[in-house]
Amino acid sequence: MPLQLSPDRWSNAENYREVFRRERFARFLVNSALLATVSATSSLVVSALAGYGFAKFRFPGRDVLFFAIVGILMVPFQSVVVPLYLWVNRLGLLDTYLGILAPDLVSVFGVFLMRQAIEAVPDDYLAAARIEGCNEWAVFWRVVVPAVAPALATLAIIKFMWTWNEFFWPLVVVNSPAMKTVTLGLIGFTNMYFIEYNLVTAAAVLSVLPILIIFLVLQKWVVQAAVMTGLKG
Repeated sequence: MPLQLSPDRWSNAENYREVFRRERFARFLVNSALLATVSATSSLVVSALAGYGFAKFRFPGRDVLFFAIVGILMVPFQSVVVPLYLWVNRLGLLDTYLGILAPDLVSVFGVFLMRQAIEAVPDDYLAAARIEGCNEWAVFWRVVVPAVAPALATLAIIKFMWTWNEFFWPLVVVNSPAMKTVTLGLIGFTNMYFIEYNLVTAAAVLSVLPILIIFLVLQKWVVQAAVMTGLKG
């Protein structure tokens, strides 16, 4: 007292050292980074392939299937937690990386985003590649993927951030301290009697840094994707 906005000492790093002494926070960071990276990579591959199929191929029931998939976005995750937990438990995946990743390996939002982005790629580009002798796989990797790189970068940021910040599902399936994520690790600095705000704040800063770095690196792609997905080829 009195309250002040600036800290007494800018060089005080004791709170950050205490975070790592009190909890296995380095392990929590590694767990979250691994889960978020695998989730983002899986979502990129599946969403890009599905978006390409919905955008550039005609097959019976295409629109109905697409809207059915997008309709999943309207289903609250809390309403499917119990059956999902029973399914993961039956497969013996509780307290495992695969069990934590189960709901995040595919992104419905990613399918929607990639479909919108790939629709903006002119069909003439694809036809020219096929005339040159490219098969569908080559057309996808050599023409479509480079053309929608900004949208892929945007999806990577969003999916990484969503998985990194996921709290409810890891809380349900994680039992051992070694499998905790960053969001679960933050709980270790609170209890029923008091909250150690100095440690919670330090741990929160550490948890935000990876997402901030990734966004700063890929921010130009995000802006470009926002413009590109609003265009029609």
